[in-house]
Amino acid sequence: MRTIYRWIRRGMTALFTLAVAAGILYFFYFTITSIVDEVEFRREETRRDSVRDDTATAIAPTIESESALLAGDTVLTITQPTEQGDAANISAVTEVATESAAIVESTATHTIEITATSSNTATFTAEPSVTDTVAPTSTPSPTRTAVPPSSTPRPTDSPTVVAQNPTAFPTNTPPATAFPTNTPYPSDTPTPTNTFTPTLTYTPSITPSPTFTFTSSPTPRPTLIIEGTYATPVATTFLEIPPRAELVEDDPNIVNIAMLGTDVTGGQTDVIIIVTINKETGTAAMWHLPRDLLVYIPGNQIDRINRVWQIGQQNGWPGGGWGLLKEMFIYNFGLEIDHYAKVSFDDFKAIIEELGGLTISVDCSLRDWRLIDPETPLDIATGDDWENYWEVYTMPIGVQTLDPYMALWYARSRVTTNDLDRGRRQMDILRAMWQQARSEGIFTQVATLWPRALEIIETDMSLEDILSFVPLAINLNPGSIERYSLSIGVHIENYTTPDDGRSTLLPNWPAIREVAKEFVTPPTGNRLQYQSSRIEIFDGTQYGLGWDQVAADRLAWEGFTPILQESQNVAKHEVTLIYDYTGEEKGSEIERLQEILRIGESQVIVEPDPNRQYDYRVVVGQNYNSCVYGSSSDDVPPPPPQEVSG
Repeated sequence: MRTIYRWIRRGMTALFTLAVAAGILYFFYFTITSIVDEVEFRREETRRDSVRDDTATAIAPTIESESALLAGDTVLTITQPTEQGDAANISAVTEVATESAAIVESTATHTIEITATSSNTATFTAEPSVTDTVAPTSTPSPTRTAVPPSSTPRPTDSPTVVAQNPTAFPTNTPPATAFPTNTPYPSDTPTPTNTFTPTLTYTPSITPSPTFTFTSSPTPRPTLIIEGTYATPVATTFLEIPPRAELVEDDPNIVNIAMLGTDVTGGQTDVIIIVTINKETGTAAMWHLPRDLLVYIPGNQIDRINRVWQIGQQNGWPGGGWGLLKEMFIYNFGLEIDHYAKVSFDDFKAIIEELGGLTISVDCSLRDWRLIDPETPLDIATGDDWENYWEVYTMPIGVQTLDPYMALWYARSRVTTNDLDRGRRQMDILRAMWQQARSEGIFTQVATLWPRALEIIETDMSLEDILSFVPLAINLNPGSIERYSLSIGVHIENYTTPDDGRSTLLPNWPAIREVAKEFVTPPTGNRLQYQSSRIEIFDGTQYGLGWDQVAADRLAWEGFTPILQESQNVAKHEVTLIYDYTGEEKGSEIERLQEILRIGESQVIVEPDPNRQYDYRVVVGQNYNSCVYGSSSDDVPPPPPQEVSG
């Protein structure tokens, strides 16, 4: 019995092995045949394009210069031949000749001869004198039509034939791919190869004096500059579509990650921050893109950048919203995005909850409405008695520890600021989360925490991808993180759409693409020099609000690496002071420090010290204010706030 079972197991093992081997062989066979079929398809497509172009070029000039005119009213439209090959070309010319000969005056007789030879010219020969007036256009038309003549002859012996000019064929555009290639517009004068030469002989009994007038109605070409393999817009755009950007980097050591935050509905990505990590140099950078920025959405039209994900999901783009977002960044910014991480507002609060709150340096005071009780349902808080649930709150400058609700409030508020300032705060939050996770040793627990992270964060990254970033996350210097954003009047302009009156941001693409290049470029020499400067910071306010930490974080964004010192015994300072121990006039960072901290010459004390331990000392005073963006208004509008997207 055991022998029987043993043979059965061996037989099953053999069958399984054969099935696996057959599957592998079929996979390779399928892959190879698919590649071969694709190559053959592209060759056949190229050959057909060549035949169509050659045939169109061969027929068009001859019709313009030698077409015989018939008595009667004729409207003749000759456009592109079909893709049926040479036989279709002969048929097309024969049909034109036959239809033309059928247009006969009541007093005229006609003789038609059609012959075909193997030369490359379609020739129509008529005995009457012909005068040609040609006004060609280059508007492509994919079909060929001949309009029959009117059944009622004109009361004249001088018939007029009006024909539309032949036009060149557009080349085929292959489907969209992840890495599009440029498809140039077709040439109006392709080089002919092999076509046929039909000959038409027309002999009327009466010799009229026909006039051949070749006219066209000029159709303005839309200004849609579309390169690569992207489809044309589904609707007319209100702006000219920009040309496709050149790739700004192709370095395997550079990883670009899209950090996305969705609105209440989960459709629009109202928070878009790109994080680039350079594994070779051990540096990182963040770039906030405002949600109202107008971009070209491949296969669609120009729209706000926060709608790209939603359109990709709704239109069935390959890869959904993520696939279309990647294509959009390649086309508009020349930036290849490798991964994404997406959270909703509730997900964000869950992350802050896991961190035990968020400790962050607030360098600009913020004033906005907030719920008195964050647990109050929104439908109740926005009712007729809304004033019982809301209060105006001002968050002061200093180090703040925020609960999940207040962290989201800080990330979203823009009542007294703008979307660009909000993006700056959102990048501050990302850096604060990284610093807090590092100080609490969370990066060493990634493998354990990963299942919980996947419950909160939607991402295409695997645990192996995350683990590859852990060494850099642990050792990264805060001064090695750069921050980028767009500026009104330089990179963008306020713009109201002409179709529906939306408030958007009009891009200056040359300037934006320069930022994209700088974004993925390793730190400049000046920034590396800033990192080597030794700066100590003291708190001279005696407020105990952490203003020294705020100043240190502000300097870190600019590439400096400041060191906080114990400030208990520091005397009160009404103004902020900088002590310069270098005494250098050239190559010194003192001017940059003054610019960042908004320090005048009278607040700089030069005390050269060749035995110095630090190059500079900053004592933060009670007048400290290095806010990057000031509030746009000191007053908060009276209506209750609404939970709108953003």
